[in-house]
Amino acid sequence: MSGVSAELDMAARRLRPYALGAGLRLLPLLAFAAGWSAAAGAADSLYDVAKISVDITAENAVAARATGMAEAETRAVRIVLQRLLPSGVDADLPGLTKEDIEGLVNGVSIRKEQNSTTRYVATLDVSVNEQAIKQLLQDYSLPYSEERAQPISILPLMIAAGAVTSEGTEGWRQAWDDLDLSHSVTPATILRPRPDLEPDTIKAVLAGDPQALAAMQGEYGYGLLVIAVGEAAGGAFVTRLAGTDAVGAIAFEQSDKMGGDPKAAQRAAAAIAFGIIENRWKTTEAGGAPATEANYEQGTEAAPDAGQSGPPKGEVPRNVMAQVEFSGLKDWQDIRGRLMKLAGIQGLEVNSLSARAASITFDYAGSLGRLQQELDQNGFAFDEREGIFVLRSR
Repeated sequence: MSGVSAELDMAARRLRPYALGAGLRLLPLLAFAAGWSAAAGAADSLYDVAKISVDITAENAVAARATGMAEAETRAVRIVLQRLLPSGVDADLPGLTKEDIEGLVNGVSIRKEQNSTTRYVATLDVSVNEQAIKQLLQDYSLPYSEERAQPISILPLMIAAGAVTSEGTEGWRQAWDDLDLSHSVTPATILRPRPDLEPDTIKAVLAGDPQALAAMQGEYGYGLLVIAVGEAAGGAFVTRLAGTDAVGAIAFEQSDKMGGDPKAAQRAAAAIAFGIIENRWKTTEAGGAPATEANYEQGTEAAPDAGQSGPPKGEVPRNVMAQVEFSGLKDWQDIRGRLMKLAGIQGLEVNSLSARAASITFDYAGSLGRLQQELDQNGFAFDEREGIFVLRSR
């Protein structure tokens, strides 16, 4: 039965982009059923991504819809990787093809969609395969964390003409509602302001008044509360965050030009503001780990332990950091595998990874000359460039 199920699943995936025409009448019901099922199974999983908006124009309706689905899947995979990976590690891993992305995705459900003969506009939810993502991260030797912050409440507010409102003329609250807050590493719930909320109270919270914040927290349930204040002034949109999140007190302010699309500017401002909350948690969570990076200049000696003499001059420090250059995924996997088998190299760790380079650290007790000789004999070029060791295949 497992083989039959796999074949049915593959058939369904192939047919998914072509469910057009008369079949569209069934989409709202199917989308509701799929959404309900996903919510019942894992309503706030880190491996689900909700509310992905796509707007694709192509030569025909079938191509537009297929491209929109593929774009949503790619963005969902990157969002999940960004949630799991520590700050500073690029979530845009090299060499992932369309087929790779499809293998990392369980399925797509539709919140809403519209299409013409050449255009596809939709809001989609994507379920990413947890085990496949973890295997991918293991293949890249990348550390990841599923630790999540304590849930918070966010109260979006607009200040206009001395009054406090929830929405504003350009949809500030809607900008926050459009974000996927429940599946984040910092899960959040959007609140509505009480009708008696005074501008002076908001100004006091923005100024860092703990009593004003405590009073607001009491009114909204005594939980962690962040107010997200938006204000349009002088052709710019100013965003301010104040209150307390899972890390502690937060105070953030940013001004962005409104441009020709005020709603788009506010959507971008809300996304940036919530990204600040997410990064605060990830940075704080990673702060307890011991630092593995150490910068060494050529010719310097390792610092000796107390009561011991240091290694002779010219010895490579035990903890070596190098920049690895490669042409793509296969090249990187080949280099990493060969390095891990090389005698004398231990504890190899990947600190950061981008499309064509990786920062690594490893332990090596020996001289620089001996390390260069061993790497050369195993098909590597290893030299120094502007104070940084650079390693690549020859």
